[in-house]
Amino acid sequence: MRKKSYQLVTRGLFVLISTFCVLLYSCDSDKIGKESYYTFTGDLVGGYLESHQEEYSEFVKLLDTTGVIGLLNAYGEYTCFAPDNEAMLNFYASKGRYSMADFTMDTLKKIVYDHIIEGFSLGTNDFIEGRLSQKTMSDRFVAVSYQSFTDGDLTIRINKTSPILKPNIEVHNGMIHKIGEVLHPSEKTIVEALSEDESFTLFFNALLETGLDKELSLIEDKSYDPSRYSTNADFTDVGSIIKIPQSRKFGYTALIESDSTYALNGIESLDDLKSFAAQIYDQVYPEDAGISDVKDRRNSLNRFIAYHLINKQINYSKFIIDLDNTGHSIKTYDMFEYIETMCPNTLMEVRTNRATSEYNLFNMTGSAADAIRIVQTNYDNDALNGVYHEIDKILAYDFAFAGHISGKRLRMDAASFFPELTNNNLRGNLNKEGYPSVLWIIPQGYIDRVTTSEGTEFAYYDFDQRFLDFQGDEVYLKGLYDFSITTPAIPAGTYEVRFGWKVETKRGAAQLYWDGLPCGIPLDLTIFASNPNIGYVRPGEDPSDPNGYENDKMMRNRGYMKGPASFQPALNTWFAGNARINEGYLRRILGIYTFDEAGTHTFSVKAARTGEFMFDFLEFVPVEVLEREGID
Repeated sequence: MRKKSYQLVTRGLFVLISTFCVLLYSCDSDKIGKESYYTFTGDLVGGYLESHQEEYSEFVKLLDTTGVIGLLNAYGEYTCFAPDNEAMLNFYASKGRYSMADFTMDTLKKIVYDHIIEGFSLGTNDFIEGRLSQKTMSDRFVAVSYQSFTDGDLTIRINKTSPILKPNIEVHNGMIHKIGEVLHPSEKTIVEALSEDESFTLFFNALLETGLDKELSLIEDKSYDPSRYSTNADFTDVGSIIKIPQSRKFGYTALIESDSTYALNGIESLDDLKSFAAQIYDQVYPEDAGISDVKDRRNSLNRFIAYHLINKQINYSKFIIDLDNTGHSIKTYDMFEYIETMCPNTLMEVRTNRATSEYNLFNMTGSAADAIRIVQTNYDNDALNGVYHEIDKILAYDFAFAGHISGKRLRMDAASFFPELTNNNLRGNLNKEGYPSVLWIIPQGYIDRVTTSEGTEFAYYDFDQRFLDFQGDEVYLKGLYDFSITTPAIPAGTYEVRFGWKVETKRGAAQLYWDGLPCGIPLDLTIFASNPNIGYVRPGEDPSDPNGYENDKMMRNRGYMKGPASFQPALNTWFAGNARINEGYLRRILGIYTFDEAGTHTFSVKAARTGEFMFDFLEFVPVEVLEREGID
């Protein structure tokens, strides 16, 4: 048995843990170890490990055999979770092997890659509880958890079982954390992982009964070959790092009630669950109440289970925490994210609640007490192609939530439309400083919901602290572009639809289309709001209209709106203040449209004049909400 591992954490970790204790769960530990960064200025990651053979000789042998030692002795940034000799020997034994020689080369490489994050030097002060945003070289997430002891000491564990024995060994090209168990993330699919989790037997049996388990089977598009594509160095001039996605993976998320939660609601069998689902969905979809085949996507049980499933792999922090903490949100306003579920034509809402300082509140229709939350002792459960989280109440697209979601403004970030950006860790995969951003060149056909003409280069800017963008990211094109985007499903109703963008002199002009019909005359993306044709007046500058409300009305009559007051640049490098008080941020009203039924729509753009194009968000505002809509 190992002795209790080092209880050494940084001052930043103390702040982080304190925050989680307040926001997420009860914590009575008040004894945190002193700050500890071990700095070896002249060493590189590989050199440090080689010079400490008494601790890491087996891992060094593994690095040398696979050729990875050279990478760790090169310049760049690396985070290395380095198992000590005891951990390596225990791993061999757990696999029924005697030494490293008993494994294939492919297996050895995967073991090494599971322990290295390339491009980031992460100390414990960068950790969050749950999955880290950055993936390992094996393209898997690393999960962080904390274990408190009765004396108040704290151990950090990686992937739930491997303790950090010595954290924050800082070397010239990165950070090393000595760990006490070899990392070996699950190779089971999300369905296989659920089949072994005894907390969710009723949900799992319903998943099989409906046949929806087959909808969760995809892992990776092996036909995608990144070497067929090249970056264009002239594509951007803001100093961004230009990359092409190196894989095209699929992913899934399941939000699941436990058997005990079902029992508290009188649900103890599959028949009970069928009856419960029918009570909800037969009310929302009365025309389908007679469909008894549970494999039919219109059946009530099928809809109930499908509404718990998402075709994006969403870690706990990526529902909204990371989106809200880029520095762009103004935290007097709540943030909302809308997620399409695998139940046809339905959305899920996840939000912050500033009044209670909470994140990840799902489908909150009234008070915070009614919201659904992820259980803090059971989330980020790892699988090869997904993740699942336990929830504390029953989740359903019921009559109350259907009315709620169809009766409010829906602001959708451009990146939220595309599962591929989340599943391949392009969205929210932040570098440590937040700039320069990564500009991802998206190959034609990579995103299912995007259609581009030949020669159109479609790109995505990840979060940049300098950008005046909602959530800090944007879709970006350049030249003579012609593309169409399929939106998530929007509830039935009559909506004012708006397009949000940041004005720049290097932009071009574009004709916008909604469901194939042109939205007025072409939009000149270079014209600032103060142009007489738009008529913007900065709020506070006109004494007779101090809040700018009369100016808002005048701009609306011309088809424009100021930007929202709820976001700003994280750094005032190029812009200062929120989007409402910047004449360089605008919303264009595309028109008022009636959607007879819930479903997807097409937003198309064709260049009318060469130049840049950026797409920040779309808004869908029920006409009955227009009179009471705020400035956020």
